Amino acid sequence: MIVCSCLVITDAQIEQALLELLSRPDAPLPTPGVVYRHLAKKMVCCGCSPLAVSTIYGKIDELAERGLICPYASASAQCQLRKCASDTPAQRLIELLAVKPRRIGAPASASQGPVFEAV
Repeated sequence: MIVCSCLVITDAQIEQALLELLSRPDAPLPTPGVVYRHLAKKMVCCGCSPLAVSTIYGKIDELAERGLICPYASASAQCQLRKCASDTPAQRLIELLAVKPRRIGAPASASQGPVFEAV
């Protein structure tokens, strides 16, 4: 998925940048500016900021669930990102991401459908 159409930054690029940033011992708070600088890019119109924050937040969670980054570092970064996003359009996207249903198991039968859990 393209997160920034001005610079053609994808969610996969953001995920890779987060892996590299959050595995450093002095890992910075992964704000869009930090992630974009790591990708050697500079924001142009900043219209992607809310989606970038939401994508970063979601990717941090995914990486922690997959065991690729420390869950404690993940929780700390998410808490700091929430503080930075308070009273901005990014906060609404983060809140929407938090209630997005996640697949937690295979269905008992094909007709039953997947099992979801609200987070």
